[in-house]
Amino acid sequence: MWTPGMTSRVIGPADPDLRACRPARRGRRPVQRYPVDLVRVALGLAVLGLGFLVAQRGRLPVFERDVFQLVNDLPATVFPVVWAVMQLGNVLAVPVVAGVAALARRLRMARDVLVSGVAAYFAADLVKNVVQRERPGGFAVEVNFPEGPVTGLGFVSGHSAVAAALATAVVPYLSRRGRRWAWTLAWTVALARVYVGAHLPLDVVGGLGLGWAIGSLVHWVFGIPRREVAVARVGQLLDRFGLSVRDLRPASVEARSSHPFEAVDERGRRLYVKFLEPDRYERDWLYRLWRLLAVRDIKDGDAVAPLGQQAEHEAVVAMTARERGVSAPPVLLARGDERGAVVVQEYVTGRGIDELPADELTPELLRRVWQQVALLRAARVAHHDLVASSVLVDADGRVWVVDFGNALNGADDDALAGDVAELMASLALRVDPALVADSTIHVLGPDAVARALPGLTPLALSAVTRAEIREDRSGLDRLRGAIRRRLALPDPDRPEFGRPGLAARLAVAAGSVLVLVGVPLLAGATAFVGSVERGGWRWLGAALVLAVLARAATAAAALLTIDRRLALGRTYAASMVAEEASLLHGGEGWRRSAARFLERAGVSPEEAQRAVDRYVAGAIVAAVLVAAVTSGLAVVEGHLGSWQTPEALVPAVALGLGAWALVLAGQWLARRHDTGPDVRRHVTLTLRGHLTAPRRALWMRGAQLGWTAAGVALEGAALAAAMHAVGGAVPLLATATVYAGLHLLWSVLPVTGAPGAAEVALVLALTALGAPLAGACAAAFTFRLLVFWGPALIGGVLSARFDHRFGA
Repeated sequence: MWTPGMTSRVIGPADPDLRACRPARRGRRPVQRYPVDLVRVALGLAVLGLGFLVAQRGRLPVFERDVFQLVNDLPATVFPVVWAVMQLGNVLAVPVVAGVAALARRLRMARDVLVSGVAAYFAADLVKNVVQRERPGGFAVEVNFPEGPVTGLGFVSGHSAVAAALATAVVPYLSRRGRRWAWTLAWTVALARVYVGAHLPLDVVGGLGLGWAIGSLVHWVFGIPRREVAVARVGQLLDRFGLSVRDLRPASVEARSSHPFEAVDERGRRLYVKFLEPDRYERDWLYRLWRLLAVRDIKDGDAVAPLGQQAEHEAVVAMTARERGVSAPPVLLARGDERGAVVVQEYVTGRGIDELPADELTPELLRRVWQQVALLRAARVAHHDLVASSVLVDADGRVWVVDFGNALNGADDDALAGDVAELMASLALRVDPALVADSTIHVLGPDAVARALPGLTPLALSAVTRAEIREDRSGLDRLRGAIRRRLALPDPDRPEFGRPGLAARLAVAAGSVLVLVGVPLLAGATAFVGSVERGGWRWLGAALVLAVLARAATAAAALLTIDRRLALGRTYAASMVAEEASLLHGGEGWRRSAARFLERAGVSPEEAQRAVDRYVAGAIVAAVLVAAVTSGLAVVEGHLGSWQTPEALVPAVALGLGAWALVLAGQWLARRHDTGPDVRRHVTLTLRGHLTAPRRALWMRGAQLGWTAAGVALEGAALAAAMHAVGGAVPLLATATVYAGLHLLWSVLPVTGAPGAAEVALVLALTALGAPLAGACAAAFTFRLLVFWGPALIGGVLSARFDHRFGA
């Protein structure tokens, strides 16, 4: 579809999963980075972390004991085979495997094997020294030792970690059968360690998770070379499907999700052959799950379908678009099986818009481009990858739309708007954004452009566009500004707050320092530092998990405040950005940040503010509901009848009031420099609206209330777990009741997310429930770190992605 020698980009279904793709060099295969590898790192570390928490108990669970005995009691006749396979997990196998790869001229594989294997070995040794878990012989379980007793530390299994790291490292370089063999061997090594009595099942599972994470991280750091497909393989497939071609050769095109070839058929027509292989990364279920949670979008809807079905789907959509007037190349063949599929079209000689110099991107050319988009919209065809390289211009100036691999027939308005946003963003990086805005509005109309405006954010765009935006962010900003000026829309890019003065910053900082220093001194610095017990790590892990689940529940509640599709992952991240805004600006900063996120999702400023009001009102009602339910249950269980006077009551109250006064002073000083709009609260009206809403809205409010209540309850449980982590013990129901009451106060009082009176209130509440003062102080700090300070820190890192602008 391109003239020989050109270096156009062909964007395919895997595009959202790609971080970078360098132009092919002679003698070198292009390297790609896949964000899904980071998902694998996170999952591997999660497996390791859960195993760590269980191993910290120092006891052998019944289920783990039974699994161990089942494997350890296998017949002795299998020992020679098991022993031979088990050596693949020995660190000495790492240089051997790397050497074999190097001799086979797989130098990148050799590098990945060497780095992953060595890193896994040392990481496993480090984890062993931290956990200090005994091997099976140290527990009350009967152990068979086919090769003699084994001593040392158990968690994690170094052999399993090395084997998993090696399997992960070699997988991208192997065929599908080879990948299955690699992981079969890795699991065999893990089971072999249990069979010889060297490790317990938890040890090998933790080792597999560690090795998986390390190997995936190595792939992310170094990248993965693109797979190559032999010309003969494609030729045989075409012959089998009845298409005779000659001069079949790789096309000089940089493709991502497919392998492009060009050929000549019996009639002398030039053909473009798109080969789909079964091992494309967009078929990875982890990638699809990550994309769904992150942006609520999976553009390659048919990626997991049989390859033949994918090829036929692409052909049907392309032919549908062509029949409706879109300039799309004719399709000559679309067929495939489980080993591969091909889509063959007539070759279009032209240049991608991404290759044209800026002076050739005239208003007339842009008008013709958008006319093609208008035809796609009229046919209800969502291209789902409409970047500049997917639009060609031939020698006669005719505009062609190509690459329908992601396309969808009968698309909804959101999918069509996504196409408009993608192409506008891609064009604005190459030509004056004002010209792009004018041409789009002129052809498609104001409504279509206004609906596409929320999609002009980096996270909603394809990976190739995001990579270009990182090099020049101003183009996207100017495009949004130009569209809003043309359509007279409010500007969410306006500063949220004015520049706070030095006095405001110093006042809030002084209040934070007063609490961070004063609270430990209340209990004594030595007692405070020594309050964390060894067995408390599992409770700390439980507190972390509960805090994460609580934020997920509140994010789910936020999704129900507006009648618009939002992604859970983006809303989750936006909640952390809002926490960062509250560090200095308190509840008002949180509200404005949350409202700005909704505005960027296409909600009007007025509706966004009403949605935030509904959320705040729901939080108040949820806190009251949780307090009522838990207090009733606590009374029944007798957990609320033993209140006691908090330790260090007078100094703690004085400390809290002093910190609160400094925080209020800082907020007042910061508000003096506030240049943002005057946002007034309507919580009373919103509470009334919860009871008088229409039936469907009432159902949504009820679901929102349920998720918010779940979030408050989970945070209360996280507080109890944090208390156990530092050696104390407080009743769960009583803790949840007290926390719900404090949550209610924090929803209506002018406090900030920075350290202040909230921590003192937690200390007083925990000591009133019978917790020791030192443990209460440590638990309060731990809880706030997990639930507020940590997310606020992450939110500060993410704030640039959400374009929130606070005075600095």
